[in-house]
Amino acid sequence: MKTMIRLITVLATLTIGGAASAIDQADDQRGAGAAPSEKRPAQDRGERESRRTEIFPGSPDIPVGVTVLRDVVYGSPGGRDLHLDAIMRKELPKAPRPAIVFIHGGSWKFGNKSQFRRQAAWLADRLDIFGACVEYRLSGESQFPAALQDAKCAVRWVRSVAQKYRIDPERIAVCGGSAGGHLSSMMAVTNGIAEYEGNGGHADFSSDVQLAILYNGEFDMWDLVEKKSLIDAMKAFFGGTPEEVPERYDEASSIKRVTKDTPPMLFLHGDQDRCVSHEQALAMVKRLCELNVPAEAEIYEGKPHAWFNKDPDWKITVQRVEPFLVEHFKLSTEGALDREKD
Repeated sequence: MKTMIRLITVLATLTIGGAASAIDQADDQRGAGAAPSEKRPAQDRGERESRRTEIFPGSPDIPVGVTVLRDVVYGSPGGRDLHLDAIMRKELPKAPRPAIVFIHGGSWKFGNKSQFRRQAAWLADRLDIFGACVEYRLSGESQFPAALQDAKCAVRWVRSVAQKYRIDPERIAVCGGSAGGHLSSMMAVTNGIAEYEGNGGHADFSSDVQLAILYNGEFDMWDLVEKKSLIDAMKAFFGGTPEEVPERYDEASSIKRVTKDTPPMLFLHGDQDRCVSHEQALAMVKRLCELNVPAEAEIYEGKPHAWFNKDPDWKITVQRVEPFLVEHFKLSTEGALDREKD
């Protein structure tokens, strides 16, 4: 591991952070949208960890200067309305601000748009970033690439309201965890590819993203197959097993689609993740660096899958996201420092 770090540190920052801790043994709060346990099919260890660790906080405390517009319709593929929560400062900025589309996790089959509300509110308050926490069609409703098309539609919606909310259309990032991390990575590596646009609306606007922030995402489907993780979840999402639809597993492996034009990426991953190995994040960083694409990884000791959902880890990790955004979006930290003193 140390040799690998030395090899890639010239082009990417790779650090080991976070205090070590034992993996929690008790079940955590499960996300809305999960089926009752008696109705669930048999789950492999990866899906069990996903359900154990994924948390959807509902209505977290929102800073005084931040507002939330709930359940805004951002697209309607085939007449099916899709909703997001828009999170922003109450006062419009003088200059256009960046935006982030946040995509929740849940093995592509459960979860809801509340997962990243805390992070979106934090970044709105400190850096004046417009946040959009989105829902998307889960595998029980539509198979891949529907979820990817929905996420791209959300970016197009953000650009469609850029003038109204003072958003800079050239500074839009995507951020996701687990399945949302996978979808976020796929958005970044498929900029400009028409077949993934879908018919959700706002076709006159681009779905390209300029940055990707990826919490414990799946970037190599064949690594999951080899480790026998999320097998049933992938079968439901892709519409078949690896033997039946191997082309889908290739198509949805973002590590196979990285190019020199891929936008900068930040990876955050726990080294005790039994759902998706942190080695996937390291492999992505290595591949990006080979193509001279800016990439950073933060590996957290002792942390399981979706650890970022909990206190205090959600705040620790979003504070790691801040300098990445400041650097690549050329943001001022003066307002953030002022809020830190309050």
